[in-house]
Amino acid sequence: MEIRNIIQDAICSIPDIEGPIPVTEASHPFCAMQYSRAPMNSADYNYEEAEFFLSGKANSYGADSNDFPYIKKTGIPYKNRILIRRPRDASAFSGRVYVDILNATQGYDIEDLWHRNYYWCMENGHGYVGITSKPVCVMSLKNYDYERYQSLDWSNGEKTPLPTVLRYASISGTEEGLFWDMLGQLGSLLRSKNSIFPEYPVEYIYLTGQSQSGAYLNTYIHYFDSFLTDLRRNKPFDGYMNIVGAQLRRKICQDDPIEPLRFYSGVIRPTATPFISITSEGDVLLFKKYFQADILKNPIVNNDMAGNKRRHYDIAGTPHTDIRCPQLSSLEELKKTQRFISTYSYQEIGDLNDIPTEFYIVGLLEKLHLWAAQGIAPQEVEPFKCSQDGSKLLRDEYGNVLGGLRSPFLDVPIASYMGSNPADPEGISGKITYFSWEKMEQLYSSFDTYLEKFTGYTQKQIADGWITEKDGTKMLQWARDARHKLI
Repeated sequence: MEIRNIIQDAICSIPDIEGPIPVTEASHPFCAMQYSRAPMNSADYNYEEAEFFLSGKANSYGADSNDFPYIKKTGIPYKNRILIRRPRDASAFSGRVYVDILNATQGYDIEDLWHRNYYWCMENGHGYVGITSKPVCVMSLKNYDYERYQSLDWSNGEKTPLPTVLRYASISGTEEGLFWDMLGQLGSLLRSKNSIFPEYPVEYIYLTGQSQSGAYLNTYIHYFDSFLTDLRRNKPFDGYMNIVGAQLRRKICQDDPIEPLRFYSGVIRPTATPFISITSEGDVLLFKKYFQADILKNPIVNNDMAGNKRRHYDIAGTPHTDIRCPQLSSLEELKKTQRFISTYSYQEIGDLNDIPTEFYIVGLLEKLHLWAAQGIAPQEVEPFKCSQDGSKLLRDEYGNVLGGLRSPFLDVPIASYMGSNPADPEGISGKITYFSWEKMEQLYSSFDTYLEKFTGYTQKQIADGWITEKDGTKMLQWARDARHKLI
């Protein structure tokens, strides 16, 4: 059987479902909303949260000299977990499901998409599914609650040893590359009648990833999307969204002997499925420092052709991620995973960059849906402006970057924004420096004039679909509150 058929059969097979996994006083899912930094009860929003285990068989793959996949081993049994959120009443369901490749950078599951859009999802009836993406995170789940997660298995058909590694590392005896089939099978499951979304009319399924999981998304598209273009059945996903990490891929399989996980910067094969990607300003320094990826020298080309649907946006002034999100798992929960714990606390806000990137991510998710459902491609935006040799970003007189997708924070400024903070060892959080009252008055004559200009800019972005009306209202409240932050 040719490899195309093998890949199609593997990705389109339907895994077995176990669950919902019971929630008791002694046991609950890792990443449950009620155990976040600022606990939330999904029932307050007429939503429900549930955890399921999926079991099936997956292939492991290698990449040949032309960087196309080949089969290394077939029919490897696995068991993985997913965490879902959906409206309690199926009649309130929007028809959309957003699949989140849970980030593995810290060695435990991080819900990067949910952190960016949880209010929007619940206010609009969208479904959410997070899927564990790496064996080291499975081991963290077993550390967290062994009785609950002991049956999860990424062992490549071999006995899996106890974990002895942290963060990026792989675990001997497992196979990270089983994930590609797991991911496709999840999409195929969601398209079928199933107990995960029973009586919910699923119409559109969108796949997302951020940072390391964004590299996983890119890897899936690069190696597997092209093998699904001639499927008579629907493809697993209707659209892709890379929420930072736009130019990175990872190896298709696990290194043996075990080496630190490596990412690669390079061109991703075109896809006929609408694909939106984002580069934050913080990515430029972060990826150059850790992965030797000069992303300014390799801009992504936009297209809206039958076999190549791509939009890319550099979002000016933004950090790599928001470490202050109240929906991150609480410190007490993280300690149970026995993994690396960030030194930042929820209260440690200081001078961290506060541009609400999540508002623009939500706007782009809406544009992705419009592209997939109605064929209306999003507007194109110029990339970051950089020096002629592509070595550095160009900035205005206030220190704010030029070019990219703009916001009133930069174009009606009362602060200087850096996407990366050189004092931050990971460079992910950025920095903000507010202007003095004197500088603000020089620019606008009065704070009321500043508010008027900020309001006009925000309303224009709402009209153009870059942000929602609700998020625009939050931005205007930020501008009003900034009166107390000026130096």
